[in-house]
Amino acid sequence: MSYYAGRQNFTPAAADSAMHINVAAAGGRARLCEFLISSDAAPVEQTGEYQVQRTTAVGTTPAGNSTVVKVDPFSPVALCTFSGGGYTTEPAAGDILMDVSVHQKATFRWVAYPGRELVSLTTANNGISLTVIGQSAAFSINTSCMWLE
Repeated sequence: MSYYAGRQNFTPAAADSAMHINVAAAGGRARLCEFLISSDAAPVEQTGEYQVQRTTAVGTTPAGNSTVVKVDPFSPVALCTFSGGGYTTEPAAGDILMDVSVHQKATFRWVAYPGRELVSLTTANNGISLTVIGQSAAFSINTSCMWLE
């Protein structure tokens, strides 16, 4: 298996996909094995609710960085694409795999036990997203993730 990473830094609105791993071709499969949510905004008493969701359609015109980083430099080119940071049209949400609320002053890191990764469907243009459900007030978030293919 090959190991990849991506990150996004932006100020989201409700229902924005902070990060989206998209299966670019049928037969590919993303296995989300780690993600992190934090904030570099001036610390105040604010919270955000986030969901990890399977997606059933890719969004259009993501605003954020779409660089896929190979964690192992000998990995082949990724079969999945990575984007986020706000879309013109959001990826279509499917199954909700996880729901987490995080205080702005906290850092939240989730790491899958080996073999227990969150898995996308194998159909092209399906994937996994970290979606901002809402924030008590708008504040900047920093997100990163790692996945296996």
